[in-house]
Amino acid sequence: MASAASFLRRVRRGAAPAAKRALFTTGAYGVLRRTRPSRSLAILRYHAICGPEGDAYAEPGICVTPASFERHVAYLASRYRVLPLPEAASYLRSGKTLPGNAVAITFDDGYADNLAAARVLSRHGVDGTFYITAGCLRGEAPFWPSEIRQLVARVTAPTLELDAEGSRQSIPCATDAERRDATRRLARLFKSHTIPVRERLREQLRSAVGGGDTTSFMLSWDEVREMRRLGMTIGAHTLTHPNLPSAGLQDARNEIEGCKARLERELDAAVTMFSYPNGGAERYMTPEIARLVADAGFDAATTSSNGFAGARSDLLALERVQVREQVSDLAFALDVERFAFRPVPRTGART
Repeated sequence: MASAASFLRRVRRGAAPAAKRALFTTGAYGVLRRTRPSRSLAILRYHAICGPEGDAYAEPGICVTPASFERHVAYLASRYRVLPLPEAASYLRSGKTLPGNAVAITFDDGYADNLAAARVLSRHGVDGTFYITAGCLRGEAPFWPSEIRQLVARVTAPTLELDAEGSRQSIPCATDAERRDATRRLARLFKSHTIPVRERLREQLRSAVGGGDTTSFMLSWDEVREMRRLGMTIGAHTLTHPNLPSAGLQDARNEIEGCKARLERELDAAVTMFSYPNGGAERYMTPEIARLVADAGFDAATTSSNGFAGARSDLLALERVQVREQVSDLAFALDVERFAFRPVPRTGART
């Protein structure tokens, strides 16, 4: 017989949007939340808050529109216990029982649109943790995932030819669909190599489109400081967003420690939260990388592993919940999917 978790995963995949909206509007989620309050922690994973204009700098799948984000926050603030992530992590570290229906809100990367999101959170009286790519803010090195999107849009040749350390890459770019696929292929290629190789690939891509500047869609340091004054938690997301296992241990250490040092110097405050950059199918963290994060002095770190954090979770590999556009999807994740996910200790788990 299939397990309850397997059944709920099938429900998640098959549940029609109309059914989710019906459950949402009838108050069914509220009844479940009140009668079966969650004692795990839902760490929500946001990236960019934007409409179609965000296609220039962020994958549509990681974008939530400003109007929907406003609805998300209003819903969360009125129905859940929204905790600052450092406070939530302290519950897990000490073994204390979390408040019922606890949620923490996090953002990866450091896009400029996050400032407006921070203002929304502040207006509703809740905190968010914003993980900053400290070497790629406005006026510094281009943030490579956004730069790829802009450069691929400029490709005029039917095929993009790159040399990845002796491996010839021929990437079709003749149609919009091929350019979308090229963006994904280039992201995987960049993540699979060391930082010096990534930079050589980036230079080849720039040369292929005739060079030229790209637009930065990242926060400025003054905006990060404003977010902190609004009560937001600022966390670290490396200096240049490498795939840390591919970078090699020394460069990974430099990225992790350098980000923490830069943030603390710019903000004149301790930075204790870390998020591993790059998720998805590629391996983006290992026990060795987690040890570097611990050695750098971080108290907790979050992953892109979909699930709910709990007493058995590794504090340096905390699960998160990837958000979607509709508030009914958010409610479904928080009040139904939580029964399908049971965090289990990872190899080398820390308690």
